Amino acid sequence: MMHKKIRIAKLLANYNQGSRRRIEELIKNNKVIVNKHTINSPITFVNTDDEIFVNNRKVKFEKKLKVFKFYKPKNIICSKAKQDNKDIIYDIIPKKFKNFIFAGRLDYNSEGLMILTNSSKITRTLELPKNKFPRTYQVRVYGDCNLKNIKEKSKGSIINGKKYLPFRFVLNSKIKKNTNLEITLFEGKKNEIKEIFKSIKLQVNKLKRVKYGPFCLNRMKPLDIKEITNSEFKEYENYIRKQKG
Repeated sequence: MMHKKIRIAKLLANYNQGSRRRIEELIKNNKVIVNKHTINSPITFVNTDDEIFVNNRKVKFEKKLKVFKFYKPKNIICSKAKQDNKDIIYDIIPKKFKNFIFAGRLDYNSEGLMILTNSSKITRTLELPKNKFPRTYQVRVYGDCNLKNIKEKSKGSIINGKKYLPFRFVLNSKIKKNTNLEITLFEGKKNEIKEIFKSIKLQVNKLKRVKYGPFCLNRMKPLDIKEITNSEFKEYENYIRKQKG
């Protein structure tokens, strides 16, 4: 049976060969061969019946879906490529995960739950804003905390021209000028929590993601990697079905 042909970057990303952007870079550098011909354009359509080599290695189109939870420590960059002398997540995870891709980018100073997987479909589904996967964080802010201001921001706001969706919050504790909250977002723009609190003169000095959709950090410790459970994956699938209506 002939399989439908799709763009090569999409196909290779689906088979654990790196992100689409990374595949396109390899194509530009003449590192991708299709049916004995080196290609130079990402607008190349292929399927699993084609013989494809990436960096002189033949791509095997057999894989089992793998999804893991990863506890990212603080002071690590979420990137596939080195930017400076700071560590990226691929410097600190075991070699067998080097070709996995991640969902749930966290800031350099933030910590907590990320998803590692060999499926670009999983990462796209989790990160697409329209799917509104809830992301829950433990947050500590410093300053004169007025809960009325937070409640107002939680209804949704526009800050520096950016629109932020409504969010949920729970006050956990307050000691002098340090306030601990649990925040649940439904979109996850870059630096969203920090920008929201900055707008009401509060500084975020701790941010830890503890839940992403159905996936929970639970008792994991920094650098821990744990395969998701069947029940977590079923909950993920059920959520997607509900979103599709």
